[in-house]
Amino acid sequence: MSALLSESDLNDFISPGLACIKPAGEVRASSNGDKSEYEIQINGQGEAFEVSIDDGTTQELTQASISLQDCLACSGCITSAEEVLLAKQTHKVLLEDLSKFANSKVFAFSISHQSRCSLASFWGLPTYKVDELLINLMSEKYGFKFAVGTELGRVMSIQRTNEELIQRKFSSSEKSVQLSSICPGFVLYVEKTKPEILPYMLNVKSPQQITGLTLKTLISQQMSISLEEVYHLSIMPCFDKKLEAARPEDAVDVDCVLTPKEIAELIKEEEINIKDYITTKDEPPNELYTRAAPYHWPSPVESWSSNVGSPSGGYAENYIIALQRHYRTKGVETEIQHISGKNSDVLEFRLVETSTGEKLGSSSIVNGFRNIQNLVRKLKPSGKVKIGSGLAARRRARKTANAGSDAKDEPVADPSVGDFVEVMACPGGCINGGGINNGGNTTDNKKLINELTEIYEQLPLIQELNTTSDNGIVSEFLNQLQRSFEITDDRMFKYKFSAIEKATDILSVGSKW
Repeated sequence: MSALLSESDLNDFISPGLACIKPAGEVRASSNGDKSEYEIQINGQGEAFEVSIDDGTTQELTQASISLQDCLACSGCITSAEEVLLAKQTHKVLLEDLSKFANSKVFAFSISHQSRCSLASFWGLPTYKVDELLINLMSEKYGFKFAVGTELGRVMSIQRTNEELIQRKFSSSEKSVQLSSICPGFVLYVEKTKPEILPYMLNVKSPQQITGLTLKTLISQQMSISLEEVYHLSIMPCFDKKLEAARPEDAVDVDCVLTPKEIAELIKEEEINIKDYITTKDEPPNELYTRAAPYHWPSPVESWSSNVGSPSGGYAENYIIALQRHYRTKGVETEIQHISGKNSDVLEFRLVETSTGEKLGSSSIVNGFRNIQNLVRKLKPSGKVKIGSGLAARRRARKTANAGSDAKDEPVADPSVGDFVEVMACPGGCINGGGINNGGNTTDNKKLINELTEIYEQLPLIQELNTTSDNGIVSEFLNQLQRSFEITDDRMFKYKFSAIEKATDILSVGSKW
């Protein structure tokens, strides 16, 4: 089990089960096929043995183990709590794989914006120096051949999200709000505990998975090898990303996921001097970015840039900007209003017609499981919005009355009645993922989030999302990639969502008393 994960790192507000139910479902056959009775004995060294009551023969018991796939198929617990049950999901797995596949696989890594910001804060370096450090370290010490940022995958994910939302808004009779599916913690929460919410999920993969497929495809072409011979390490801010990489999809696009905490621990344990892998140049290593990317990777330097919007990817804001651009092509002048929610983890972007003030569309950001649960309570499988209970309604009425008449005209954020919600399990979003470095200080989390957000906002911005989705560099690249390698839309962008049935064995029932 990772020593890097502690109770303070679990950012969800839903308690795990008291015991893991997975081993309880395993039935091991007797070695000789009989139906003898056995008892368990523990020797002086703490080793467990199975002893036959009939003839006294003994057999050593193997230790129960739990894999990522086990957790995905199990309904026992959800989100970050699952990491407590996982053995050996640390940087040691990467070191073992580097040794095991040294002569049979080509190694590549991608790194998210939030992870770069976390390591920049932890080491006191500019983000571009973190990039330089990791590219040089992974290449020179560990033999990695390729490295990219995740902005290309993010742009592809955002553009696909915008296309599906706008098409749905103007072409479909179904107008229920759509929820993003890029946060694996939220997706697992829905699959395991709220399957009735699955119809609301906008099925578009995260930058991690899109980057993985794109990276493996281009490397396999360049090196004349199969996709399976490319090993992709993804550096992400959240432990749940490990579970996302292990989803039962068609192929493995991500072989290993490490968090910034684990990268820092790797460097500490390996006694690496980070100064050995950075230069004195006070500028972004654009030449290194280009050299580290595979051939035909579009705009390698911009792959390490960012885009407008929240530190979780900016999905909500970019959708409303795309919607505004759509109305502009029809000659409708609009403006975007920012409407705060009940707390800092809820924000609505509302598009209104300038001349009339009519609401034309909206998107929202909802972070943290408390806010997610409030959102889910308002949604029904029928697609209608659940009006609050009488008690809650009376409370709101009293609050409005006490605030005076001016409060009646003030807009209120309500993500449940909009077009789209950018949903993240962690309070504060991805910049506050469980794998973010906190230097051992867990008491001033808000200060750390503000610091990381400030670093994030200093990343250079791309202009790709300011163009229409069908004439940008990324769109042209994506079309060519899918045609050349016969990659279907489902393979490129879609998860395989499924409701996970609740276990009914005695241990799972007993753990919920």
